[in-house]
Amino acid sequence: MEWISPVSTALGAGIGVGATLLADRLRWRREREDRALETRQQLYAEYSAALSRIRTALNEAANDPGLSGEERGARVRELFLAPGAYELRHQLAILAPQEVIAASSTAFKLLRDTRDRLVEGADAESAAYVGLEDAYDAAIAELRRVMRKDLGVSEGA
Repeated sequence: MEWISPVSTALGAGIGVGATLLADRLRWRREREDRALETRQQLYAEYSAALSRIRTALNEAANDPGLSGEERGARVRELFLAPGAYELRHQLAILAPQEVIAASSTAFKLLRDTRDRLVEGADAESAAYVGLEDAYDAAIAELRRVMRKDLGVSEGA
C-alpha cells in the first residue's frame, strides 16, 4: 500500500503537465491563426488601395485632353507600375485562398487591359474604355466580397 501515494502523485503530475501542454498548444494555434488573419487583412487593404491608385491614375490619364496619344501611352505605362500592385499580387498568391487569388487576378487583368487600350489610343469617351470601367466595377465588387468572406466579415457589416 505504500506504492499508492507515489503512483497517484506521479499520475497527477502527468495529467497536470499534459493539460498544460495541451492548453499551450491550443493557445499557440489560436495566436497563429489571429496573426495570419491580421496579415491577410493588411495585405487585402494594401492591395485594394494599390488597385484604386492605379484606376485613379488611368482615369486621370484617360480624361486629360492635354496628352497626345503617345504621351498618354507613356504616362499610363509609368503610372501602372508605381502603386506596387505587382508585388502585392505575389504576396496574395502565397497567403490568400484560391477564391481571393482568382478575383484579384480578374480585377488586375482588367486594369491591365485598360492600360493597354489607353496605350493604343483610347480615351475616356471610347467604348472600349467605358466597357472596361464597367467590368472593373463588377470585378472589384466581387474581389471585396471574397476578401470579406475570407476575413469572416458579414455581408451586412
